[in-house]
Amino acid sequence: MTDPSPGRKKRKITYRASPQGVERAENALKRLGFDSKSNFAKSQLLARSTVTKFFQCEPIQLDSFKRICKALKLNWREIAEIIEEEQLERLEINNYSNSETNEEVEAVQTLSRQVTVIDKQSKKIKAVIILEGDITSVNNDLLITLELFLQKYSGDTIKITGVEEGSIRLFIEGSQEDVERLISQFESGELTKVSGFPVENIQILSEISEDDESNELDDKWRLVQEIVNQPVKGRNLSGADLSDADLSHAYVIGANLSDAYLSGADLSHANLSNANLSNANLSDADLSNAYLSDANLSDADLSDADLSDADLSRAYLSDADLSGAYLSYANLSRANLSRANLSNADLSSAVLSRANLSRAYLIGANLSDAYLSGADLSHAYLSNAYLSNANLSGADLSHAYLSNAYLSNANLSNAYLSDADLSSANLEDAIVVNALFGRNVGLTEDMKRDLKQRGAIFGDRPPVLA
Repeated sequence: MTDPSPGRKKRKITYRASPQGVERAENALKRLGFDSKSNFAKSQLLARSTVTKFFQCEPIQLDSFKRICKALKLNWREIAEIIEEEQLERLEINNYSNSETNEEVEAVQTLSRQVTVIDKQSKKIKAVIILEGDITSVNNDLLITLELFLQKYSGDTIKITGVEEGSIRLFIEGSQEDVERLISQFESGELTKVSGFPVENIQILSEISEDDESNELDDKWRLVQEIVNQPVKGRNLSGADLSDADLSHAYVIGANLSDAYLSGADLSHANLSNANLSNANLSDADLSNAYLSDANLSDADLSDADLSDADLSRAYLSDADLSGAYLSYANLSRANLSRANLSNADLSSAVLSRANLSRAYLIGANLSDAYLSGADLSHAYLSNAYLSNANLSGADLSHAYLSNAYLSNANLSNAYLSDADLSSANLEDAIVVNALFGRNVGLTEDMKRDLKQRGAIFGDRPPVLA
């Protein structure tokens, strides 16, 4: 059995306010006449959850942090406490000068930080990393190895653009996010060697003014304002950064939001029917009561998103990450959730009639009172899932993994359970009239007799007349 759970997600660097900074922000809020944090969030086009996190000293991404501070007429640097990088695993670094062992990153003195800047023409930050070593040892193959290492440690945009002698001077460029992450790793002592070469220093090569940076951020919020004020049916917003934005009740029918960054955004009651959200990042987003019928959400990151009462009928969610998502009372009828990751998701009272959940990952999911009549759950992973009172009549559960699943009082009439793994599954008081069993792992002879007495079918026995 393959674990289909997704790999590590890329997340932006975030900041949090210090307790003293929050106190100053609270005073500024009153001084400027904002009668509530909710109204303040609305005035700045920010999701309420983002503003709440700020005032609770929880990390939020930098552009949202700056926007809050600017609106409160505060210097964001004086309000910030510490920088919160993505929680990267400690990497085992392959020392290419000695292929016999892998060398773990060693601690060193913290390097002094340079200002993070962007080249105005290419929009890429340019920097130089100085390594101890012999320039003659750097060939094309090693450069490829060094670049792959830096991308793995920081981000896919990092590129090596040149090499000079002295020490080994690697000239690199990349996105602001990825270069900032790389600098932070140097600062913290997490990264001291690159493929076995000790790091001596890092220097930034180009600069951008505060005004230029502010203009770039303003572009994002101007776009948010446009979406809020004007219908954008069919608009191309592919790759747009709309994270943390208040887009509640927005009208974006048929819009192209593929690869868009919508993490933490408020999209409650938004109309996204027929929209293309493939590969979009919607983690932690509020999509409650949103209209997503016929939307393409394949490969989208919806982890921990709120989709309660959302209309996802006929939506395409193949390979989407819905782990920890809240889908209570959501309409997922005829939705395609094949291979989707729904581990620990709350699907209580959700409508999943005729939905395609084949090979979906539902370990630990709550499906109590869910309506799954006619759904395809073949080869689905439902270990430890909670299916009490769920309606699974006519559902295809053949080859499903239901070990330790809780199916008490579930309606399994006319369901297909042949070859399903029912090890330690709880079928107490489940309705099994005309449910087809056979070749099941985990069913004792006593359990089989009990199920037959309750109307279940094993093998080719004719169905029981209702």
